[in-house]
Amino acid sequence: MTNQDYSRARINRDRNFDGKFFFAVKTTGIFCRPSCPSPRAKEENVVYYDSIFQALEAGFRPCLRCRPDISIEYGAGYPSSHELVNEALRMIYDGFLNYHSLSDLAMELGITDRHLRQLFVERLGVPPVKMARYHKAMFARKMLLNSTGSITDIAAAAGFGSLRQFNDVFKNVFNMTPTAMRRELGRSVDARENTTLFLKYEQPFDFGQMLSFMRERALKGVEVVTADSYCRSFRTAEAKGYFTVTDDPAQSALRLSIFSEDIKCYMEIYNRVRRMFDLDTDFRIIGAHFQGDPLLAKGMINGHVPRLPKAFEPFEFMIRAILGQQISVKAATTMAGRVAEKAGLVCGDDFPRGLDYFFPGPEELARLDLEGVGLTNNRRQTLSTAVQAILNGAVKLSSNQSLENFQRDFSSLKGIGDWTVNYVAMRGLGLPDSFPAGDLGVIKALAVDGVKPAPGQVLEIAEKWRPYRSYATLCLWNSLGN
Repeated sequence: MTNQDYSRARINRDRNFDGKFFFAVKTTGIFCRPSCPSPRAKEENVVYYDSIFQALEAGFRPCLRCRPDISIEYGAGYPSSHELVNEALRMIYDGFLNYHSLSDLAMELGITDRHLRQLFVERLGVPPVKMARYHKAMFARKMLLNSTGSITDIAAAAGFGSLRQFNDVFKNVFNMTPTAMRRELGRSVDARENTTLFLKYEQPFDFGQMLSFMRERALKGVEVVTADSYCRSFRTAEAKGYFTVTDDPAQSALRLSIFSEDIKCYMEIYNRVRRMFDLDTDFRIIGAHFQGDPLLAKGMINGHVPRLPKAFEPFEFMIRAILGQQISVKAATTMAGRVAEKAGLVCGDDFPRGLDYFFPGPEELARLDLEGVGLTNNRRQTLSTAVQAILNGAVKLSSNQSLENFQRDFSSLKGIGDWTVNYVAMRGLGLPDSFPAGDLGVIKALAVDGVKPAPGQVLEIAEKWRPYRSYATLCLWNSLGN
C-alpha cells in the first residue's frame, strides 16, 4: 500500500483496513486504527505504520477511543514473509519468554541471539526483547478490560516478574499505571471469578454450529462438549490444568475460564483458544472470494463462510488423523480415547467430571505399548513412524510453514496418505489453502446427478477457491448435511 492508499482508508474510516496498518497523530502523540471515530487529523500531522509495535517504538500511545491494541488481535498475523520470524512471534505471543530467555528462544529456532535480533530489526523494525515487552503490556491491558482478575494476577499472567516491573513497563508504554488504566476502562474486579477472560469476535459467529462439529469428535476423557460449552484438559511445556469456553453473544465474546496453578500459562491458552475457534480470520475477504459460487453457497451458514474448527494441540490432532485413516469419525475418536486411557496421564480429583486424562506427548507416546487398543500392526507402525518424525524434527507441526513444505515432509512418511496430510494441514495446523481432494465427502459434494468427478477434475474445480480451499472444503462438507 502507498501513503495515498493509507490516507484514503483513514479518511473513509474504512474498517476493512483495521489491523492492516495504523496511523499516528504527531500533535496528540497517539496512534489509531483506520476506522477510529475521532475527528480526522490533518494529513501533514499523520504518520503511518505497518504494525502496532512500530507505532509504540516511535513513542506513540494507543488511542483510548478506538483501542487499536485491544480491538485488533495483532497476534493473528504479521507482515513478514520469513518463517523463522513468524515462528518467533508466535512463541513470544504464546508467552515463551514468560519462562525462558531470549537465548532459549534463539536456540529453539536453531539460530544465534544476534541473528534473531538482526532478523527482527530488518523485518519488523523492533528487536525481540522490546517486542515481548510491548506484547506483555498489551496483553495485560486486554486483561484489565476483558477479565475480572486482580492487578497482581494480571501482572503474573502477562509474564512480569514483579508488580514494580509491571507498573514501570505499563506506565512507559501507556503513560498511566495499571490501576489508573482499569479505572479509565471502567472494569471492576470480581475476586470470585479471577480466571475469566473475554475473547472478542466479529459477528456473525455460530458457536452452536462449532460445538456440534466438535461434539461428534470429542475425545473421551480429554474433552467434554455440551450444547453450550467446550471443556478440556491441557498441558503446556510449563503448566497443566483445564479450561472451559462458553459464548457471551451480548458482548460478542467467548468466555474463557482457565484453571491452573501456573497463571503464566494464561497468555498461551488465550492465544491457542483464539486459533482453535478461528476468531482472527478475515471472513470479509474469503466471503468476497466465494461470492456467487453455487457449490459453496449450499454449505454456508446464513450466507456466511463457516469458521474452521482448528486443533488446540496439533500433535494430538495428527495422531487422531492417522487413527482416522479409512475408518469412521466415531471409530477414530473411540481409538484416540483408548490411547489417552492407555497412557494413564491422570488428571486431578478437582477436574470436572469427564476430564480424566491428559493426552500423551511425543516422548510419552513413543514409549507406550499400544497393544490392545484395536490398531492393526500397520497402523501402529505408521503411528510410530510419525511420532519419531516429530521427535527428530523431520516433520514440524507449525502453522508458520508453507503448505508445500509440510505436504512434502509429512507425505514422505510410510503409511501417510494424501487425505491425512491435507486434513492435518487443514485442521491441525490451520493452513487456509489445504484441500483433501480424495475425501469422500468432498467428492460426494461435487457429484453431478450422482456422477462423481475424477480426481483430476476435483483438483481442477478447486483451483478457483485458492488460497482458501480449507474453507471451501468446510462448505462442501456442510452442504451434505449430516
